[in-house]
Amino acid sequence: MPRRSEEDPVHLNMVPVMNLFLAMIPFLLMCAAFFQVSVINASVPALSEGGADPADEPKKELKKITLNLQIAKSGFVLSAQGDQPPDELQKIGGTIPKEQGKYDFEKLAERCKKIHDKYNKSDTVIILPEKDILYDVVVHAMDAARERILDKRLDTREHLFTNAVVSSIL
Repeated sequence: MPRRSEEDPVHLNMVPVMNLFLAMIPFLLMCAAFFQVSVINASVPALSEGGADPADEPKKELKKITLNLQIAKSGFVLSAQGDQPPDELQKIGGTIPKEQGKYDFEKLAERCKKIHDKYNKSDTVIILPEKDILYDVVVHAMDAARERILDKRLDTREHLFTNAVVSSIL
């Protein structure tokens, strides 16, 4: 067998390698996971300096409250803050216990609807989840307090407490 000289060019057959890449690229694209990122409008409480003169504040309306929604392991606990008398604010509060180990988001939406009908200028709900509450429960509770679905087929909704503030229990 004669030895090849170093001057002879080497011809590589690239067709099998190109066929391999041609098959791998669509396969990798099909296996790739594409995520749809969504944003939930929520805010966190702000720290105020305090000490403002009450005489400088404009007169507040009595038809506006701030709803507090505490998410506990046993269910939901509702309370309210506002300029109303304390006995009227206590009537707003209450608990919605879990039903068969699950949170009752429909009852929460109904209760929020009743409160919003009475105090229709209110738009703020402060959500206070306990330490070990799942994120999914917080989001569903936020959705139930924000809007109520009137008709699923027509996708009609009634807006309730649209300004959601997520905080922690102090």
